[in-house]
Amino acid sequence: MLYEHYDWPKPITFYPDQGQKSYRLKRLRFHLRSLLYKRVIRQFVYFVQQNPQIQPLLAHKPSYYYPLVHRFLDKRFHAEQRLKYMCQSLQFLPQKLRELGLPPLWENPISFGEIVPNLALRLNINEFQAMEGFWALELYDISIEQCVYVLTFANVDDAFLIGSIQGPNFDGSKELVKKLTKACHGLRPAYLLIESMKALTMTLNVKQLLGIPHQYQNKSRVIQSKRYVVNYDEMFKESAGVKHKYWELPTYFNIKDIETIASNKRSMYRKRYAMLTDIQQRMMMLMNKQAQ
Repeated sequence: MLYEHYDWPKPITFYPDQGQKSYRLKRLRFHLRSLLYKRVIRQFVYFVQQNPQIQPLLAHKPSYYYPLVHRFLDKRFHAEQRLKYMCQSLQFLPQKLRELGLPPLWENPISFGEIVPNLALRLNINEFQAMEGFWALELYDISIEQCVYVLTFANVDDAFLIGSIQGPNFDGSKELVKKLTKACHGLRPAYLLIESMKALTMTLNVKQLLGIPHQYQNKSRVIQSKRYVVNYDEMFKESAGVKHKYWELPTYFNIKDIETIASNKRSMYRKRYAMLTDIQQRMMMLMNKQAQ
């Protein structure tokens, strides 16, 4: 269903009361933010009216509106930048997939198959916090039918910008991460997603892959707490990134000379590099196949 008279949603869309619990104060806060950013809201509404192909996504995920009046990707972004990069993100990937003959991600995630037994790599919409990017690379555990790791991203000019990398948060999470690391030949899941993102960036002919410095992450206050142990600066540096305004990551794999690796670890590294090469080939084959 397309909305010829699309308009900015009402606060009740985001925060309906649930039983005896009232969300009146949250609705008031959203209303005040909507008044404060009225000008960019008008521009965003016009953009959506001119791009009806993205309206089903916004109808399916009302939370995708909210970053315009709050935060999107980088805490340093002002309202005009949020508007610009939200519009870019909502245009680029859906259009690219249409050109390749692939269905919209909000209808079906794109699976690149099992990279190791029972662990699939998928391209999907971000099902969690839209302020961290609209799109996601997921590690999906087939045995439990659950996404266990996710990297979110969006477009910033001629680059993909990584918004967040999040792992499991349930009983047995640490054991699961250890199990996944072992299955992926010693490559921790977060780093596997970064390497997979390099492959996706190259496959889609995007010029750059960037990472947000730790201090400008949208959840930096949570990151500093004991509940959150991710250090983005450390991850991006170990993934061959170079820090400027953003962490600039290569769009090729960080592969060591096998002769420089301890002999007792060479077999593991060979299998790891073969896994990464297979991921890249799967992406290239899927995209090229659909484009033919």
